[in-house]
Amino acid sequence: MLRVRFGKCGKVRFTSHRDVARIWERALRRAEINVAYTQGFSPRPRVSFGLALATGHESQAEYLDVDLVDEPVGNHSIWAAELGERLDRVLPTGIDVLATTTVDRSTDSLQQAVESCTWSIEINGVDTVQATRWVEDLLSREEIVVERERKGGVVSE
Repeated sequence: MLRVRFGKCGKVRFTSHRDVARIWERALRRAEINVAYTQGFSPRPRVSFGLALATGHESQAEYLDVDLVDEPVGNHSIWAAELGERLDRVLPTGIDVLATTTVDRSTDSLQQAVESCTWSIEINGVDTVQATRWVEDLLSREEIVVERERKGGVVSE
């Protein structure tokens, strides 16, 4: 199985998770990588993603597992790097293959393997002292209530 770390930056950050999945399916076909398919009436490529990135956010650490028909030939790291280069050539601007490796099928799924996320937030037009106060105030609270508008109503979480 091939594990891919990729970045999603620039205008492509406004692409939804489902559309990114379709982009990867097309890229795997264009790169002529022999992907294993599910069984059944509508076979789909056996591809699984890590945690879905919210639309509009950039990332340098998105992950994807691709179940392959062919086993690695020779040096696994060289083989994985070659597949990564082939994929990078056919992916659209803004989606870049950053690293590839082979993993055993018994390895934890990406959903199980992710233990943490690190976010970087840019605050323009606010001085560092004020931003630091806001962060300290937020972190000192026992509870943070977030209000979201859902289907016409406001929901507090």
